[in-house]
Amino acid sequence: MAFTSTGRGAILLAIAHMNQQRKVALLPSFTCSSVILPFVENGYQVDYYDIEKDLTISKERFLEKVEKMRPSVILVQNYYGFDTLTPMEEVFGELHKQGVIIIEDVTHSLYSGIPRLTAADYYVTSLRKWFGIPEGGMALSLKGPFQDKPTHIDGELERAKLDALYGKYRYIMEGIGEKPEVLGKCRDAETMLENQGGIHALGDCSKAILANVAVAALQKQRRENYGFLVQKVNALQSIEAVFATMPDAVVPLFLPVFTVAESDRKLLQDFLSARSVYAPILWPSFDGEKGLSLENASQSVKWIYKHILCIPVDQRYGLEDMAYIADVLTDFDGR
Repeated sequence: MAFTSTGRGAILLAIAHMNQQRKVALLPSFTCSSVILPFVENGYQVDYYDIEKDLTISKERFLEKVEKMRPSVILVQNYYGFDTLTPMEEVFGELHKQGVIIIEDVTHSLYSGIPRLTAADYYVTSLRKWFGIPEGGMALSLKGPFQDKPTHIDGELERAKLDALYGKYRYIMEGIGEKPEVLGKCRDAETMLENQGGIHALGDCSKAILANVAVAALQKQRRENYGFLVQKVNALQSIEAVFATMPDAVVPLFLPVFTVAESDRKLLQDFLSARSVYAPILWPSFDGEKGLSLENASQSVKWIYKHILCIPVDQRYGLEDMAYIADVLTDFDGR
């Protein structure tokens, strides 16, 4: 196992450890550019497999793509803490026997009790999605120890992220500072993170926070929040929960929803923001970004990118907050 500054760094570490001569990567078409670019930048031919609207893999089209590409590595992931991979477990097992390297990105399912792929050679994750730490990624190899674990931290990035996070806290909790300045620091720090090159070690501040995470409390609160809010969402007409129920093992990253109308997503996001509920789009389409293309993606994938929005249910909030969010969503639904 190795801790890294970012999830992207964790993927880079796995790629370096694989040391493949034939470089052909098959990746999910619903993902973010930070997952794709490490492969592109390391000389891989990259293509994508399709995802259905329930966020499971389209098995038939996946096998067609495998037959066509003969990938040397496949990256897979569960979405938002829910088990979307188990139906493909046998397929991945067969590919693994044939020598295809399998990387499971466990970012969304990090604290869920859902099964990990037994066929995986590597697990990678970004830790920042789960709590307020300046940086954080992790890679785990089942193909022998990493030879060159990162030892150099990115002190400049750590300082910029901490300055932004503390500034945001002071502004929200104590009314200190100006909003444009606070937002500018947050944007600059995030840009610095996105443009970070190479593989860096995890900084001391993030290590200290990780060592003190109350995991059981995190899991319990997220499950309570999701369970309460999803019942309210299921009664709405203009918004549909991607996962209408929550199995026992699931610890959700967000409550992802689809707006029935494509035009409603921006309206809903703005409606929530005006009422102090900040719902991210996870993820915006990478089509056209840095030469990446979704040209051959299925209609279901393109639909997902245009309709999905993520409602926060994390451990910072309680049921009173969920009730407030439910009221806001109900008001939007009743416009």
